[in-house]
Amino acid sequence: MKVNNTISLEMESHMTLKTWIHRHPIAAYILFALAWSWSIWSLLFLMIKPGGLLHNPPPLSFVFVIVGGFGPSLSSLIMTWLIYGHEGMQALGARLRNWRVGRWWLAVIIIPGITAITPFLRWMAGYAVDTGAMLVLIIPGLILGLMAGLMEEIGWRGFLLPHLLKRHSPLVSTLLVGLVWGGLWHGYADYFGLGDKGLAFWPLMLLLGPGVLTAWSLVLTRVYENTQGSLLLSILMHASISSSALIFGQQYPTINEEITWTAIGVGVALFAATLIWLGSRRLRA
Repeated sequence: MKVNNTISLEMESHMTLKTWIHRHPIAAYILFALAWSWSIWSLLFLMIKPGGLLHNPPPLSFVFVIVGGFGPSLSSLIMTWLIYGHEGMQALGARLRNWRVGRWWLAVIIIPGITAITPFLRWMAGYAVDTGAMLVLIIPGLILGLMAGLMEEIGWRGFLLPHLLKRHSPLVSTLLVGLVWGGLWHGYADYFGLGDKGLAFWPLMLLLGPGVLTAWSLVLTRVYENTQGSLLLSILMHASISSSALIFGQQYPTINEEITWTAIGVGVALFAATLIWLGSRRLRA
């Protein structure tokens, strides 16, 4: 009897959890993505200090960064399977293979073009800009970008955005993705790269997290709407975000200069993304 009761309780608990996931897919997705990434990233404290990820960390630390980085996409695959089953996985796969997006392929070069404006403005203002360092970072940047796109976009635009759009307007959905992606998920990750900057961590985190990533979310949502939700294009656009951030990133002599130019870069991104948002229409590719 005890064995039967235990099995019955386990089955009931399983059904209760599955029912909750079906009723609250957005909350379930966010909680699993954050739990996976944050728990694995927290192991970094055993190897590095806050901010130490940018100062010759042990190679093993990058293994934890990468494994934890799969939280968004892994959560999407699990939730899609639990909620929609085999058909849902097939639909997700079809979106990954959707390359017939016409003129919207141009979106891949939009974000790098906008990101490049900030170092150009620095050069125009008389600051030194190390173009040689940018060239050296092209290959590492492309590799990093593709990895980031695969680790994240099956989640953000593969699951979270479509489900938010069922309940909210495109603008509200975009802002919520920017908050979760840039604020909650990315904010903790940024602590391992910026956590040694004292109180300056907070403005930098807000600028580099929810600030700039909400701007890029505006562009990504518009592309999503006009390409039947092509995940292939979303992954490549995400790759362009991460790649251009590394390639066009600058070294600043003072923290005040870093905050100032980071704010300028975010302002340029928000301005350009707003123009794209307002100027684009839902047209057939």
